[in-house]
Amino acid sequence: PYTYALYAAYGFTSAEIAQLFVVGYGSSLVFGCFVGSFTDRFGRKKCCILYCILYCVSCITKHFNMYMPLMLGRITGGIATSMLNSCFECWMVSEHTLRRKFPESLLSYM
Repeated sequence: PYTYALYAAYGFTSAEIAQLFVVGYGSSLVFGCFVGSFTDRFGRKKCCILYCILYCVSCITKHFNMYMPLMLGRITGGIATSMLNSCFECWMVSEHTLRRKFPESLLSYM
């Protein structure tokens, strides 16, 4: 609700605000299909760091009263959301089973 109010306070129309939200959720939808293989290819730790960078970019763009920086922020925020819901868990499971050699049965308690 606060993001909508922020965009409205910037003077954007309801249609422009809707476009911002659709693009943000759409980027999460599209990138979410590939984030697992992307994470496996480039590394779990690197992708977790990339999540932090993308989310920072998304937050910084909220301070601009221009449409295109806000659109960029929504795209990076959508990608970061997809990464949040997979990269950290992949990293934890990998550390759990490969490096620490904990029994896999402990993962059932998560």
